[in-house]
Amino acid sequence: MKKRIVCLAVALVVLFGSCAKAQTTWITSLEEASDEARKQKKDLLVMFTGSDWNEDSKTMAETVFNADFFKEGTKDYILCNIDIVQNEELMDAETIEKNYQLATSFGVQALPWIILKTPDGDIYASSHFASATSAANFFEQTEAFTEKRDTILALKKNIAGAKGPEKAQFIDEFLDVIDASQRTNYGDFIREVVTLDPENTTGLKGKYILQTVYLEAIGLYEAGDMIAAGNKFLEIAPSADLDGALSQEAWYMGAYMHALSGTTGDDQVIEWLNNAIQADPENEGAEQIRMTITQIKASDEATASDEATASDEATASDEATATE
Repeated sequence: MKKRIVCLAVALVVLFGSCAKAQTTWITSLEEASDEARKQKKDLLVMFTGSDWNEDSKTMAETVFNADFFKEGTKDYILCNIDIVQNEELMDAETIEKNYQLATSFGVQALPWIILKTPDGDIYASSHFASATSAANFFEQTEAFTEKRDTILALKKNIAGAKGPEKAQFIDEFLDVIDASQRTNYGDFIREVVTLDPENTTGLKGKYILQTVYLEAIGLYEAGDMIAAGNKFLEIAPSADLDGALSQEAWYMGAYMHALSGTTGDDQVIEWLNNAIQADPENEGAEQIRMTITQIKASDEATASDEATASDEATASDEATATE
């Protein structure tokens, strides 16, 4: 009986182990690759390339992304390629558009570009990556990101095991480490800090009240409702939970959103900008706000002068017509 159980266990290991076959080519769907990373508890390696136009991408395709690359890389990573092509005959229009949107969302600045994620989807590397000369050299270079990966994993573990203000502190440390372009993906963490430390023993409450408003305002901004987005900031700007610098930022963002709307008068915008200055007059941002006020007033004066000139010309034209 015992022997049978051992044999059955071995058979199950072989059966289920064979399901996770080593990659011999790229996965080209980020969703599929992310699912595999979670299932196999492997990190995700995403390469953004431009196979039909970018010279570095072409070179790496020839010298790096070969059988050795997939043999070595599949040990630790799920390998995903997002190709940004210019030749519309190479893939369907929907995929081309989707890949361009992915490049934008990940802040890709040049090709080829590497993104490395933990199995949970936390980014620990986001960088132009064009100097590898072989598969072995490629993975030697990725080792430079190991320290940040370990830090992120340790902080996630700390967050999972903590409560109250201590957890709030770990979340703050985690959000400072992750890629800035991905902060909005951690809305639950951002909102949680305020509830974890209502007495503000960590001094983080004001910071995360403002960060929470940014999350809400982004949605309103994308929906085209600048007034509502601005009001979100103006509602918290006078709060005692915000220090001078945070209050200044809230007043400024509220004024800025209203100015973008094109429907709020300049006098009101200037009033809010003056509130921003008064919130923290010694802050280096205060001088920039003063310059902004000066520019608005100068623009208003120029507009008034142009209108006066146009009115005078219209009057003169009318008088000339009447004389005739």
